Amino acid sequence: MNRPDPRVPDLRPLLSPATVAVIGGTSKETGLGARTLRHLREARFGGEVLTPGPRDGLDRDVDVALLCVPAAAAQEVLDRIDGHAKFAVVFASGFEETGGGSLTTGRGTVVLGPNTVGLYHAPDRAVLTFAQAFDSLVDCRHGSGAFLVSQSGAFGARVVTAAARYGFHLDGFIGSGNETHLDACTLARSVLATAEPRVLLLYLEGVRDAGTLHALLADAAGRGVPVVCLLGGLSEAGSTAAASHTAAVSTDTAVTRELFEAYGATLVGSDRELVLAGLGLSLMGRAAGRRAGIVTGSGGAGVVAADLLSGVGLDVPVLGAGLQKRLMAHLPDIASPRNPVDVTAQTIGDDAILEKVCATLRESGEVDLVVVIGREDQAAAAGAHAGAAPPTVVATLDREPAAVRPRIEAGEVVLPDLDSACRVLASCAPPRSNGVPALRPAATAPGSLGSDPTASDSLRLVADAGVEVAGWGAATTAAEVLARGEELGWPVVLKSDVAAGVHKARAGGVRLDVTAATAREAADELLRVGVPLIVARQLRASMELFAGVRRDPQWGPVVSAGLGGAHVELLDRTVAMPAALGEEHFARRLAAELFDRVPGRYDGMAAGLAATAFALADLADRTGAALVECNPLGVVGGRIVALDARVVR
Repeated sequence: MNRPDPRVPDLRPLLSPATVAVIGGTSKETGLGARTLRHLREARFGGEVLTPGPRDGLDRDVDVALLCVPAAAAQEVLDRIDGHAKFAVVFASGFEETGGGSLTTGRGTVVLGPNTVGLYHAPDRAVLTFAQAFDSLVDCRHGSGAFLVSQSGAFGARVVTAAARYGFHLDGFIGSGNETHLDACTLARSVLATAEPRVLLLYLEGVRDAGTLHALLADAAGRGVPVVCLLGGLSEAGSTAAASHTAAVSTDTAVTRELFEAYGATLVGSDRELVLAGLGLSLMGRAAGRRAGIVTGSGGAGVVAADLLSGVGLDVPVLGAGLQKRLMAHLPDIASPRNPVDVTAQTIGDDAILEKVCATLRESGEVDLVVVIGREDQAAAAGAHAGAAPPTVVATLDREPAAVRPRIEAGEVVLPDLDSACRVLASCAPPRSNGVPALRPAATAPGSLGSDPTASDSLRLVADAGVEVAGWGAATTAAEVLARGEELGWPVVLKSDVAAGVHKARAGGVRLDVTAATAREAADELLRVGVPLIVARQLRASMELFAGVRRDPQWGPVVSAGLGGAHVELLDRTVAMPAALGEEHFARRLAAELFDRVPGRYDGMAAGLAATAFALADLADRTGAALVECNPLGVVGGRIVALDARVVR
């Protein structure tokens, strides 16, 4: 039997309150309390509403107390009602966001906010907000199965109204505000358990605790609830890591996207994308695959649609010869059945023919999603209705959301322009990762390096971690360089044994292709600065890779790996993700992004590179290092060998 997580509160009294107290702000029509009361009245809220004075406290228990008083009075009023309200929603701003203090309770009342616009739960007609955006939403239309949790109340309210313009009516919304007791991720976990949405939408400006976000995404994946998130604030990498190859290729956006994709969640880049993705998942759910079919009466529109669909990660395959023949049985000779299926301008307006073409395409098994470029009244002919399999969208051209709102409210999937239709369709594509990753245990007590390692210290540490390192030795004179070269075999690489935090190549402390004939001159030049040298065997690698780990203030250890060498930042063939997602998941991502592009050629390489990266992560855990990286790693005889290493405290 699964027991409820005690850190996830029961939100039923907040979303479905039987008693609500509106405290303060009622003397003027424009007051926060008066506006909230108007919303409750116009929404025909069925619960009991009390309006005690701010100095009166509560003489009975209530589910929700809405504090509509100024910031200076909020703590005093909260003290009076503490223990008598299950939840207190504090609207006032002027606390932590402006450098002020925070609110406290001691007798069991849970605070939402402060600096929140409140919440909205349409099934219970609970419009517990003063926000003007909800003036047009008091009819409380619902049934979409979508719920939004937003750290910004004002922005979240705008998302709710933007969705409504399309006819996409959210079932609920909560603004977390300053998060005295309830952060956005915990609220979202509670929404999953309490409201049981079909789609969860998030707007986050920052993540206070990465573990809570992991727990939220795991909860949603376990329940089969798609998550769509717009992230408005990303962590900053530390100053030490910012100068490294590893940080340069593991941007916060890339790391965050990997985290969401690992759990099958979607990270979007704008409020419009948030609304469109939520709309698509609400109406149509997940498709079986990523193959898209296009039906159009205009060749140009079909080309643009193919480009748009490819740009959002869908495939537009050429249809099989048999299917093309079946399609042409319904079409004039000048039509093109390859995909896009161009039925021609003279045929697109014939609903009977369009219905036959779309049915043939949708039933073929060769496509998983379909977009039909036509009129807004052709949803029936196209088969574009809620719950259709495969998901099918009608795209009109140059319309406004208001033009399709009645269609969407009626369960027809009709979008006002081609771009929005393609984005809605793409939201239904299956996630690239399924299930919940097996998380790597966090280090319980990281060690300490004590002092800044040198380049040679770094090589020893990496070798001790289990990574194969190219043969090397130390030298303080030209004679020792010659001796080391004879031992290792020419040619060799000479490197200044500087602190690992110094980039040797950028500082001019590296010489490649050093032979017995050139060793003395190269050694004399490098030794002039008074720093010992590393003499390393120069291996001829069939491929150069890199792997590294940096300590991020938000995500903890972040692993990166991919194609390496001197221009790793320019290659853009890397994977970076929180190390918590584990070595097995990292290997799958490396295979998908790098090594599976040429089947059979790089078998085992993804697993080997992932093992190297996580050996470095274990080293960072043991030593507390801020940065550990090997660049380049050479592939020599099928083995991955570190040709250089840096361990930075």
